[in-house]
Amino acid sequence: MKLLKVSGLAAVLTLAFAGYANAATVTVSGGTVHFVGQIVAAGCSVDSESMNQTVEMGQVRTAAFAAKGDKSDAKDFNITLNNCDVAIAKNVAFSFLGQTSTATDILALSGTTDGSAKNVGINIIDQSGVNLKVDGSTFGAKTALVNGRNIIPLTARYISTGDTVQAGQANAVATFNVQYD
Repeated sequence: MKLLKVSGLAAVLTLAFAGYANAATVTVSGGTVHFVGQIVAAGCSVDSESMNQTVEMGQVRTAAFAAKGDKSDAKDFNITLNNCDVAIAKNVAFSFLGQTSTATDILALSGTTDGSAKNVGINIIDQSGVNLKVDGSTFGAKTALVNGRNIIPLTARYISTGDTVQAGQANAVATFNVQYD
């Protein structure tokens, strides 16, 4: 009899909590996913990691810029091209577009606030050692392509545009174009 009472109690408790175990299905909005890209009729495709990259310039002491034209150490970066077909294009060249500083080959810093560095800009240098203009239409040296993946090395460095460099944030932004022939 005692067993029957315990079994009955267990059955009642199971039925009482069964509603919690079978809660109604709820659907809520989870967010938005953006898919971005391009279909290009070109000799290669730009690797997605090269499209929106950040070059870490690091910290450079103001003492490194004793006079106008002094330069920091160069920082390497690459633009990677995928699926290249030399039957379509044999060479590649790049142009950069950004706000210029005191010369067409000096990229101006983005910030103009009190916390921004002053009298300094950025040079972008191609693989042949030439400072690239940041006018968007002057392309650097051509690089011969190979079939498949191509990694194009570039460098960037700070350059003083005045006799006295003021410390602060030293960030800049440039877009690039790719020319195939």
